[in-house]
Amino acid sequence: MNISKIGDLFLRCGLSKDEYTRIYPLIWKRNKRILKITSLLSTSMGGLFLLYALITRAVTWLPYLILLCGSAAILIINKITDKSKSLTLNIVLCYSQMVLTCFYAGFLSIQISNYALPATSIVVFISLLPLSIDDNLVRMFCFMLCESAAYLVLSYFKKSASAFSLDVMNLATFCAVGMILYAVVCTRNIREIYQGIHIDRIQKSVISSIASVVEERDESTGGHIVRTEELVRALTEKMRKDAAYSDRGERYYDNIILAAPMHDIGKIRIPDTILNKPGSLTPEEFEIMKKHSEYGADIIQKTMRGVEKDDYYEVAENIAKYHHERYDGKGYPCGLSGEDIPLEARVMALADVYDALVSERVYKKPYTKEKARKIIEENAGTQFDPKLTVLFLECIE
Repeated sequence: MNISKIGDLFLRCGLSKDEYTRIYPLIWKRNKRILKITSLLSTSMGGLFLLYALITRAVTWLPYLILLCGSAAILIINKITDKSKSLTLNIVLCYSQMVLTCFYAGFLSIQISNYALPATSIVVFISLLPLSIDDNLVRMFCFMLCESAAYLVLSYFKKSASAFSLDVMNLATFCAVGMILYAVVCTRNIREIYQGIHIDRIQKSVISSIASVVEERDESTGGHIVRTEELVRALTEKMRKDAAYSDRGERYYDNIILAAPMHDIGKIRIPDTILNKPGSLTPEEFEIMKKHSEYGADIIQKTMRGVEKDDYYEVAENIAKYHHERYDGKGYPCGLSGEDIPLEARVMALADVYDALVSERVYKKPYTKEKARKIIEENAGTQFDPKLTVLFLECIE
């Protein structure tokens, strides 16, 4: 049991194998982002020092050229493979950058001007290496030991006995203290990621439960929440890849998907006699029904403000309040038009109306997908955002 816990600590930072596997894509997504910053810094540093070496001719320029070209290559490959889920590729890129960093540190340590400063490479190593750190402690510790051994061999042949002795002391201290520090940092990072995932799962469960209560009251919309969420998911996937919308960020689109089930939460305040009326609503009844969008925004404001993250809270409120606005300004509750309507609400409007068209209601039979598609297409620019409509039609094909 204790051996198992020790294995979990060093291989998975204290998480079980299932827990670690579940969050591993997020770990390397973070690492790829940090690696991009590290490579950019190393490329800039290599370029500046290379320029200095060429101008002054005081030091050899080849190591700086290697640092520049190697870091630039890693930066480019990391960018090209930004969507890659290959674990092997990510590990190779991470450790290639660490090797370059160590090479640069080692080069500094053997310069004549740095003989009196044997700890120079260690300082550089400590300051840059954590930026491209790996979250597997065993792999990282092995790399540190190999780097330390190589450094001591180089120091033994290139430095005086006193400088070499000082290097041994520095590395012993680094291995004893630095590894513990890195273990704490890695464990904290992974725990934060795991806790974030756990909280998101609880959040989704609560949201689904609330949305299900609303749908159970509305006898005519069975499965509407699930279907509209899938439509929203499909449309946001298109938007992530479209240059016109890709600058919004992954978190924004995740929030839209997460908030989509809340779009009709305001219906919980609508009387059953209106919500489940078998025929058409009277003008007075329709005015009451229209208030569900404002009710929804009010419920979200009272229950989520100060509890949920601001970015999610804002998206959820906008979806609930504005998903019945029309692009031509003839919608409700505020009569917004065009891009004054929040983007997330324009996304929800397409999914909501399309599912209503292809689903059976107490007041209508379901339309065929072809007819529903035609109606959506005909209302582009009037009821719906024309650019989003194009992407949405591609999704439902």
